[in-house]
Amino acid sequence: MAFSKHLSPTPTDLIDWLNGEGLLELDWDFPEDGDLFAAGLNSPAVIQAVAIAIEDFFGIELKPAELTRDNLATPQTMAAMIAARTA
Repeated sequence: MAFSKHLSPTPTDLIDWLNGEGLLELDWDFPEDGDLFAAGLNSPAVIQAVAIAIEDFFGIELKPAELTRDNLATPQTMAAMIAARTA
C-alpha cells in the first residue's frame, strides 16, 4: 500500500485499497466521485466488511451513525469520513 495507515488516505488511495482488500472490484480509472453503491457496495454484509476493514487498517472505531450512504457513497466521502476520525 502506498500510504500510511496513520495518515488520511486520498480518494485514489481508497480505490486502490478497496481493490487490494478484495472488498470491491473497481476499474483502475474509477472516478474519485464515483458511486460506490452502484459499483457493488450495496449490501449490509459488504458495508460491514468495509467498516471492519477501515477500523482494522486505520485504527479507528466507526460509530453505527457514521455508516451512512452519505459517508460511504464515493471514495471522496469515505476519505473525508476517515480524515475526520484520524485528524
